[in-house]
Amino acid sequence: MNRYRTPLFILIIIFSASCRQREPAIRKNLPPLQIRVEKVSRMDLTDSIRIFGVVKLRQEAFLASQFDGRLKEFSLLRGDKVEEGQEIGVIVPPKREALNQAMDGMDQEQQEILTREIREIPLLCPMKGTVLEVMQHNGDVLQKGESIVHIADLGKLDIYGDLPVRYLPQVRKLNALKVAFVDYPHKPLLLPISAFDGKVDLQKQTIQIRLALNNPQAEYRPGMMVSLAFPDKVHKGAMVISRPAMLEEEGIYSVFVVKENQVEKRQIQIGIKHDDYVEVLHGLEEEEVIASRKVYSLTDGMKVQVQ
Repeated sequence: MNRYRTPLFILIIIFSASCRQREPAIRKNLPPLQIRVEKVSRMDLTDSIRIFGVVKLRQEAFLASQFDGRLKEFSLLRGDKVEEGQEIGVIVPPKREALNQAMDGMDQEQQEILTREIREIPLLCPMKGTVLEVMQHNGDVLQKGESIVHIADLGKLDIYGDLPVRYLPQVRKLNALKVAFVDYPHKPLLLPISAFDGKVDLQKQTIQIRLALNNPQAEYRPGMMVSLAFPDKVHKGAMVISRPAMLEEEGIYSVFVVKENQVEKRQIQIGIKHDDYVEVLHGLEEEEVIASRKVYSLTDGMKVQVQ
């Protein structure tokens, strides 16, 4: 009889433990989320027009061979610095190659005469700059006109953008445009417009503008995208909220209105949108109190505590 008591006792313990695990856990009352608030206010807000542009080289050169021949004494690599007039290699013409092979059977005088008549041709760098691309290598056989190396001055670049012609009169009155780099962490720059193109793109109804970009530290590169901004109309007494107070979800904008330590999610319609302030056209009233921080942590009806 005793041999059946032990397994039965074990089964009772397991069953009791499983029942205790199924009991619902006691939920702890969490304190309300602490938030900061602000009042909907009014201020003059200036609209901004943005167009996009791209950084391009101002000075570049593709050094090519002017003769058929073999490239020698060439060792440039991408990123190397070069000076104007610097000898960066030598082109050995086919006749000079043949002469070099036949030199052993000639006397000294004949060698000197033929060497003066059939010379090796030095490759001279046409400008000061940086090597961007190397197309040929030491020992390669070249044809006339074949590019060897791409050199550019990275210290002085240009920004090109397509300006809609309707904004041309107001942009001509400006001294500079605000330039912000896309996907590159750098503070915005204020750069003067150096030139307007003389032709209008008939299809797009735009005119190309150029801005000079000095690059002494070589921190910018051709191909970088930028946005070019300039002021447009001023909205007097616009109703505004701070940008962090706005919740943006797939193109739908909303805020959390705070009443009696509880938030109400409310959809709004916006106008001008800057990095720091947003114009509210519909959905809020002046002096209403809204959450100004942690809006992505809030839900409709949540209890909060105002700091």
